[in-house]
Amino acid sequence: MRFSKILIIIGLLPFFIQGQNLSPDFDENRYAKFLNRATGLNEALVFLGEIYDVNFIYEHDLIANKNCQPFLNISGNFFTDLQHALANHPIQYIKAGKKTIVLIPKEKAKTTRTIRGQVIDFNGHRIEGAEVFIEGTSWGTTTGKNGNYMISKVPEGKYSLTVRFVGYRTQYEEVEVYASNSITRNFTMELDVLNMDEVVTIASRNRHKKIESSVAITTAKSEQIAERAPLSTADLLKVIPGFYVESSGGEGGNNLFPRGIPQDGGYRYIAMYEDGLPIYEAPELAFANIDILMRLDESISKMEGVRGGTGSIYASNAPGGIINFISKTGGDQLAGLVKLSIADYGHYRFDYNYGGPLGANWRFNAGGFFRYNDGIRSPEFVANRGGQIKANVTRLFKNGYIRLYGKYLNDRNIFYLPIPLSNSANPQSIPGIDANYGTLTSIYQDNAQIPTPLGDVLDRKISDGIHPEMFSITNELALEIGDSWYLKNTSRYMKSDVNFNAIFSLDNPIPANVFADSVKRAGEIPGFHRWQYRFSDSGEPVENITSLNGNGLVTRNGWWSVKKPLTNFTNHFQLKKYVKNHTIDFSGYFSVYTADDFWYWQNILSEVKDAPRMLDLVVLNDQNEEVTSITRNGFEQYGSFYVNASNQAYVTAFSLVDELDVTDNFRFDVGVRYENSLFEGRVENTRDDFTIGNGETLAEQNVQFGDGTFRTYRHWFSEWALSAGANYSITPHFAVYGRLARGYRTPDFEQWIFSSDRGNSQYVQQFESGVKISSDQFALFGSAFYSRLDNIPFSDEIYVDGRIIKQTRFANSTTLGTEIEAIWTPNNNFRIDFIGTFQNPRLRDFSFSVVDQETGREMLVSLDNQRVRRIPAILIDLRPAYTFQQLKFFGNWQYIGRRFVDDANTAELPAYSIFNAGVIIKIFNKNMSLTGNVSNLTNIIGLTEGNPRVEQVLANRRDEIFMARPILGRSVTLTATYSF
Repeated sequence: MRFSKILIIIGLLPFFIQGQNLSPDFDENRYAKFLNRATGLNEALVFLGEIYDVNFIYEHDLIANKNCQPFLNISGNFFTDLQHALANHPIQYIKAGKKTIVLIPKEKAKTTRTIRGQVIDFNGHRIEGAEVFIEGTSWGTTTGKNGNYMISKVPEGKYSLTVRFVGYRTQYEEVEVYASNSITRNFTMELDVLNMDEVVTIASRNRHKKIESSVAITTAKSEQIAERAPLSTADLLKVIPGFYVESSGGEGGNNLFPRGIPQDGGYRYIAMYEDGLPIYEAPELAFANIDILMRLDESISKMEGVRGGTGSIYASNAPGGIINFISKTGGDQLAGLVKLSIADYGHYRFDYNYGGPLGANWRFNAGGFFRYNDGIRSPEFVANRGGQIKANVTRLFKNGYIRLYGKYLNDRNIFYLPIPLSNSANPQSIPGIDANYGTLTSIYQDNAQIPTPLGDVLDRKISDGIHPEMFSITNELALEIGDSWYLKNTSRYMKSDVNFNAIFSLDNPIPANVFADSVKRAGEIPGFHRWQYRFSDSGEPVENITSLNGNGLVTRNGWWSVKKPLTNFTNHFQLKKYVKNHTIDFSGYFSVYTADDFWYWQNILSEVKDAPRMLDLVVLNDQNEEVTSITRNGFEQYGSFYVNASNQAYVTAFSLVDELDVTDNFRFDVGVRYENSLFEGRVENTRDDFTIGNGETLAEQNVQFGDGTFRTYRHWFSEWALSAGANYSITPHFAVYGRLARGYRTPDFEQWIFSSDRGNSQYVQQFESGVKISSDQFALFGSAFYSRLDNIPFSDEIYVDGRIIKQTRFANSTTLGTEIEAIWTPNNNFRIDFIGTFQNPRLRDFSFSVVDQETGREMLVSLDNQRVRRIPAILIDLRPAYTFQQLKFFGNWQYIGRRFVDDANTAELPAYSIFNAGVIIKIFNKNMSLTGNVSNLTNIIGLTEGNPRVEQVLANRRDEIFMARPILGRSVTLTATYSF
């Protein structure tokens, strides 16, 4: 037969197409040779025609240069195997006779056959927005408001119908479409209680479900994020077992400790991603913790948190794991929401998101937020104000897509630091300052005029707080390029100006008269008769200083100002190939990033109370005339610390990962990463003998500032990481996994800002093994882990004799622990979520010399086997919830075990429990929800850290009053959300 395009007929055997029977002439040897290797579509159809005794008719150009994914086995069902062969191709088939199948382009189909039905949940409520599609094709739809769906123009045949919706277990049903015009299939969705059907997209190159993957991963979808109502990005990360998060700093600048890995704060051993690329390459630069650049809003579709050694393969310097925030990109229908939140601390916030199609092959999404509030710890000015705008647009192709993202963030946040407390065993407020709501940051410290030795005056606002202004643009291209090759390239450029202004704790508060008698050798000042304190804003003398605020205390704090412009260009290229039962992935990664630093710090003197006033200390003669002043405008020392540096780094990395499907149930993967990094920059040298003006006050003498000369640095690092894991699915709902990994963490810019030494990388060896269970009523993801770290740096700003001194020490550590993530749903109304971490992080090979203050003798102190500071051994998060019709009630108990302030474990931070609660009401056909949340219901005083400026190594607390940072006090938030 001849046509303008050749028609090929394959196979001619006298059997009916039943979709079940293999040919009597089935050749097992040929069968074995065909499996587990990539083939052309033409070869696959020949093979299927032979083993199922069928004829295929199609135009040659329809299948030319098209590929077929490898067959792992032959199902024995013709239509199932044909769907596999045609997957990802715009081809459909029509049964033309007893033994003949005609393949035609999908758009040429002419039929009125439909598959229709309704999707409801286990309570009988109709589900809107559920995906309903035919597996292996692009035929599909989503359910409407009434839960109904319809797939039209379906050719005659047998199909696997799939129904999928966020938070529910994916369902499959075989359907047959023959002569009738339509068939009806209804579905009742069961909860997927631990998102085990969720597909892993980060730290895994093959799109396996969580239960099939050898990666320890936690996912939180937009609905789950909204229900937890996190007060900050760091707050949300508490859902990841093994991650201890300190979120007491406010909305930015918090700390995360993954799997007991020691550090002095920040996000040093994890990578934080947005849409598959780092938000900024270095997650823990001083005064630029990565959560400063990340805000949660309704444009986020879900969060993935990968923990453990696999992170070292897929990201630079991430042996602790990867956190990836995935944006909404718009679906087949226009949809959106608006949300308004108010809270009892002057909080007002507006969120929005809207997305959908822009024509047949275009999609878009836009969202963001705006908010302002006084802060739970009010400084008597607007503490948090600003917002974010995000948008993306996608162009779909037959073999892939291209997507462009844009983001603009302009936000100001207060940064909370330690405050004075009493009774370290059971922390309590002291008179004048509330442990739940007090802060030493104050409106009286705003609008500071800070002089320099050069004669300049710097204008600084404490009300600017942590102020990132960031813009980023991201491009993503994904293509199937033929013969089982897949290409993806993602690039991002970001630029951010970070201004950091905050009041930092220094030493403990002391009685005002004691401070005055001990400062600056007062008795040697000519004409000295007595001291006098004055309020610096008004010059008014302080009467009865010994009883001021009920405590008679004064405190020296740091007024720290940092300007830190950041830039980053990143490109990630991926090339993936299916070869037999292997998925081989090669990646090339390049990043260039910069960080400039200008730090100019001062010491201030203030009273001890909520939102305190600054104080001046003056010397009076016997005529009550001012002789001299110790302070100026409340500043006790100008120029207590100074940094001026420019830094730049280049990162080039290559990774190779092979994921092997040994069988349908057993998967193995191995990956290696090789990375080269170049760091270079220049740092201004400093002196601490400058004078401001004519040095009228002691605050203006002995100022530290740059001397105009610079030293430069340039250092190369070459590192490698290795990870191997396996997952065995004993049943579709029960699996075990294990992983071995070796990772690294190179030094960052601070190494060379404060030292001329090259420094060394830190190395992390990890092992983990666990079990995954997924049933209708119970789900569990549990793992045991062991990690060994070498050459860990502890870099602290120590306050000594009125100066900040940068101190760095090195140690090793080991951690043995267990993580548990479990959900139990005994019935359709009641649910309990449990997250638990049990670990024992210990220091190794850590010793140093100290001088005994009483004898003056130098002693060697060994801290081997001491518990790593600030990290608890026990973390528990228990969250029961009860649903009754349109109401949902939930509670939350968080337990944080005892920790230690210092490396020597001499000062303890007591264990504490936090209780949270809330209710959700759905109205107007579930399009609108009203939510009430109460955080820290019992107003517990829980401490997250001591005073990092004086207590890091040997705390030796002797003062009745000490400095520590408590968690935020009770707050009540009401939210109204409308979806359309």
